[in-house]
Amino acid sequence: MQKLEQLQRKVKNAEDLQSIVRTMKLMASVGIHQFEDAVDSLGDYYNTLERGLQVVLSKEFSEARPFLSSGNEGSAGIIVIGSSQSLCGPFDESILTYTLDKIREDEKKGAQFFVLGERLTGYFRQEEEVLISKQFILPGSAGGINGLVLDLLTGIEEWQATQDIRSIRVLHNKLTGKEGYTPRSQHLLPLNKQWLEQLIDQPWPSNNLPQYSADGHALFLSLLRQYLFVSLYRAVAESLAAEYSSRLFAMQQAEKKIDERLEKLNRAYTHERQSSITSELLDIMAGFEAAQSMDDCNSETG
Repeated sequence: MQKLEQLQRKVKNAEDLQSIVRTMKLMASVGIHQFEDAVDSLGDYYNTLERGLQVVLSKEFSEARPFLSSGNEGSAGIIVIGSSQSLCGPFDESILTYTLDKIREDEKKGAQFFVLGERLTGYFRQEEEVLISKQFILPGSAGGINGLVLDLLTGIEEWQATQDIRSIRVLHNKLTGKEGYTPRSQHLLPLNKQWLEQLIDQPWPSNNLPQYSADGHALFLSLLRQYLFVSLYRAVAESLAAEYSSRLFAMQQAEKKIDERLEKLNRAYTHERQSSITSELLDIMAGFEAAQSMDDCNSETG
């Protein structure tokens, strides 16, 4: 009976854990769609931004020259996006390894880092070659990305003003399928001259060429800031979608293990329960036979 009670407790614990895992699966699934929608919503705005750069640079390309590569880009600033919570598999280990390989490959000694995510920051603090300039907390919803990106832009301006950092890159994981992700690197600054020249050479979609009366320099700087904003927003949203996908996959694996465990426990419980019932029946039959024998003996002696 004691073993039966132990099995009942184990089954109850496994069912409670199964309920928690299913809730986390649901939350991860909602998170993936939320951040994928955030990425998709940037498409039209990014195209409009490119058209704006095309108009301004077609008239005065020199506005972009201070932001093109000059061979002397000062120190490097690297923004790395990880996760803030556990239960997402080797998500942070993957981007950490990729980042270390990149800085060794590019020989970026003395690079400054912005690290997004407390969990990833813990891994980075164990690496002597990484100088963390600032740590950022990742938002739990798409609505929090705006504020985070504005803080990053302020940090980039401080880098440029105080440490002469003109080469800036963002590294993060990106979804590649329902269960997979891969690390990627994107250069933010200096601007890619070939990309800008291709923008200028693109045909305009109508016969009405746009005109503007605002100051060209101020307009270009505004468009550049928006370009950095959209690039960082997309990187954060893509990384969060990949993180939630990794967490969903981990929960699916955990649910599978729990199901297997529950099946074994239920089988053991059924077997133990059957043995207990059989034992009780045998005891009853033995008692009945003993009582019947006593009655027979009493009848013969009487």
